[in-house]
Amino acid sequence: MTPKTRTVVVHLALTLGLLATLTSCACKSENGGGDGGGSKPAIEKGEDGKPIKVLNYFRSAAHKSLDPPKQFDSASAELIDNVYDTLLDYHYLKRPYELVPNLVSEMPSLSEDGLTYTFKLRKGIKFADDDCFPEGKGRELNADDVIYSIKRFADANINTNSYHVLLKDRVAGMDDFRAKTKEAGKGADYGTLDIDGVKKVDSHTLTITLKRKDPLALYAFASSPTAIVPKEAVEKYGDEFERHPVGTGPFVLAELSRRGEVVLKKNPNYHLTYPTEGDAGDKEAGLLEHAGKQLPLVDEVHLPLIEEPQPRMLEFLKGRIDWIGLDRDNFTKMATKDDKGNFTLNAEYANKFDMYAELRLVNTYYSLNMKDELLGKNKALRQALAYAFNTPLYIEQMLNGRGQKLHSIVPIPIAGSERDTKAQWYEHNLEMAKKKLEEAGFPNGEGLPELTIEYGSSSTVARQNFEFQRNLLAKAGIKVKGGFQSFTAFLGKVETGNFQIASSAWAADYPDGENFYQLLYGPNKVPGPNQASYDNPEFNTLYEQAKYMPPGPERNAVFAKMAEMIKEDVPVILSVNPLAFGMYQKWVGNMKRSMMDDAPYKYLDIDIDAKKKGVPE
Repeated sequence: MTPKTRTVVVHLALTLGLLATLTSCACKSENGGGDGGGSKPAIEKGEDGKPIKVLNYFRSAAHKSLDPPKQFDSASAELIDNVYDTLLDYHYLKRPYELVPNLVSEMPSLSEDGLTYTFKLRKGIKFADDDCFPEGKGRELNADDVIYSIKRFADANINTNSYHVLLKDRVAGMDDFRAKTKEAGKGADYGTLDIDGVKKVDSHTLTITLKRKDPLALYAFASSPTAIVPKEAVEKYGDEFERHPVGTGPFVLAELSRRGEVVLKKNPNYHLTYPTEGDAGDKEAGLLEHAGKQLPLVDEVHLPLIEEPQPRMLEFLKGRIDWIGLDRDNFTKMATKDDKGNFTLNAEYANKFDMYAELRLVNTYYSLNMKDELLGKNKALRQALAYAFNTPLYIEQMLNGRGQKLHSIVPIPIAGSERDTKAQWYEHNLEMAKKKLEEAGFPNGEGLPELTIEYGSSSTVARQNFEFQRNLLAKAGIKVKGGFQSFTAFLGKVETGNFQIASSAWAADYPDGENFYQLLYGPNKVPGPNQASYDNPEFNTLYEQAKYMPPGPERNAVFAKMAEMIKEDVPVILSVNPLAFGMYQKWVGNMKRSMMDDAPYKYLDIDIDAKKKGVPE
């Protein structure tokens, strides 16, 4: 995600149907009482009656699992990132994105041969209090916890998805360990199974040895599936562990409801402080006012499940949500894009709210199932679809210009994208679409069965997106129908290859193009991230070559060849690099949208005095 996204599968519209009933806050409030009756936003109070800082956001989709190596969706990752910790993290303010220590006291040192990293853990970090520990008191994190968590991450019975993305064929002995866990089945005995390349040095030091020099390997240890968990919690809670997280993160889970509200409370023993440096202009923007202060800055985070855009916007305008992205309809009313491509809020809203706008490290695309009897065997049909789609028109009409057309599978801001490879994707051309359709054996669409596009949502937005594409494809003689379902059900279809076309997206696990080309690497086919089950031996060889190359012109040349193969074979139809555009309340401090962290709750602040003044009339 983020999605520090560390998201792995993200859907273009993570909105899942009817609005769930909002759960009221357990805390007391003033200035509106929490029922919408007042003109000012509620000020929450703690048990002592004093105002507390509460960050109010929302979840647009229900989480799937809060067990780090099991999560493969953004809704789960956003919670995991706030109750667990990884060895490394991304600097909140610096761009380009930079890895920094998290659970370790310093960045890992590398041996002279470039193969072995040494990780030194910070001392004094404790797991949150929980009944899994003696007397319910959290104990200190140690190297055994890290090794145990790495083994769980590599266990084939636990991690069916993100292993392929992050550490497959990277750490010495890890693939062999994974094979042994698969053979042993659920409950493999880690006491008798070791990973050759992962060694304990002392109570707070371990080494990780790579199979070869690998400039991208460290990114895996800033990704939520590698978050550190205590063995006691896993053993005590068993299958319930994915609903009972116990971590060292900035917050502890106070309330958990898949369809209701999630409440996070501040971990008073959290180890990190706010950054003391950032990019040029950050100080002037007020982003360093909390430099060196203990994190998190807020006392609680409230996250109701609100699946539809309009109810979310109503809550935001009432001051009950602290920031929000704009959908098409709200953008039309509230914001403008000028001829130079600059975005601004309309005067009425600029006086009330602040805004952000930044290209996401996300690609959106349509996976064409290469195992499907019709699509998989007919390249001309896939090419006809590519010509029939009209991404610039989609961006203009459905996204209000909030995005850019993708010409490669890599988001534009990332190393290895079209900026570096000069890749070019199909331009909309109905005549060519019809020509390819005839070549495919379906002149004017005659005899072509209706195709199904699957969506991980039943929301209004998803249905509107489908209607746009349905009408467009019909002009080329291609008939489609939409499959609308919950995000969980969508993942079930995708992970089993039970679909024809899937509306998909991928958020960067780490900010590098290799993370996106692996989406079409043959060995990563479903249930891995290669949803299309594309398996081109030449493409696979090039990917294996590029995977361990440092960013630069030589690797870009390899990526360019891979981009050409994708264009020729069309296992996916590239769509949009979306823009993160939204508004936030004037009382929210330290807002700098990080595309590697979709849930930066620990860095954000709430100015209670400003909040008491409410939304300006």
